[in-house]
Amino acid sequence: MKPFHELTHRGQARRLRPHAARLLDSFGISPARLRQLTAATNVVFRVDCADGRRLVLRMTSPKSAHSAENVRSEIAWIRALARESEIGVPEPIPAPDGEYVRTLQAPDIPGAWHCALFMWVPGAMLDERLTLENVSRHGRLAATLHEHGRTFAPPEGFRIRRYRSLFPYADPSVPNPEPIVLFDRCPPELMPPARLAVFREAHDRIQAEIDRLFEEAPPQVIHNDLHAWNVKVCRRRLYALDFEDLLLGHPAQDLATTLYYYHYRENYEGILDAFRAGYETVRAWPEQRAGQLEALIAGRGILLANFVVASPDAEERAIAPEYLRRIEERLRAFLAGQ
Repeated sequence: MKPFHELTHRGQARRLRPHAARLLDSFGISPARLRQLTAATNVVFRVDCADGRRLVLRMTSPKSAHSAENVRSEIAWIRALARESEIGVPEPIPAPDGEYVRTLQAPDIPGAWHCALFMWVPGAMLDERLTLENVSRHGRLAATLHEHGRTFAPPEGFRIRRYRSLFPYADPSVPNPEPIVLFDRCPPELMPPARLAVFREAHDRIQAEIDRLFEEAPPQVIHNDLHAWNVKVCRRRLYALDFEDLLLGHPAQDLATTLYYYHYRENYEGILDAFRAGYETVRAWPEQRAGQLEALIAGRGILLANFVVASPDAEERAIAPEYLRRIEERLRAFLAGQ
């Protein structure tokens, strides 16, 4: 049998498919159809039931550095949002014993996979409906999440990482930390001295900005992955999806994660204006000083570069040379603009 990490993402999903069927049985679900949607940092299946219900099974990979406790905490915030706000979220589905998370381990897959079931959210991904009007709604959605996160009272047992470091998922106090390999363990062909110097200088400047944020105010719960592929448009309403990367951090850090995926589009300035206009219908723009968001956006690139290089999956490591070259260009532009 071919090692799991040498399979393509599609091949990994095929190997997980029979396990997915058994997981659904533990939730009391007998699917009429099981269809793969994504396979990258997690594997997601759409589940069509004989009674007409449509569900989503998300299987979180060990490489995502999330524990079962993290996933339960994610679901606690989603349930609070459903109760206490008008934000559209996917409803989590409990198993017959009341548990929302099932942990999967098997000889033919690596590590522990923490799995959760949700109601299907209709509509198209925001990236497929990317009008400036919808970008403005995206900004409003982000602001509304920030308002709820500011007042959210975590239940007992709620535990998520703090965005106190540029690499929050490397926190060794939390199970399954992500290794940091960029600076000391990266192959020299991927990180020659000149590139390493750029990454180190950018890292130090961005980390200083994160330190200032935590010195100035306490953190709150943030989504930390609210990009255009984690938001759905259904008629005129937006739904926030995939809360598994939530952290204790600051709204500016959350916006930087979102805006990173807009930042390198040709029409970024227009997108930013529309997003900010929507955000400011709910609360004040959280950037506290000039260049703060630009620094935090650049930091997202470093975080993702480390993820690609550290990934056990051959498909992701194969893109590392081009990916690091691109991030180096962006970091040089960031440093030149400081």
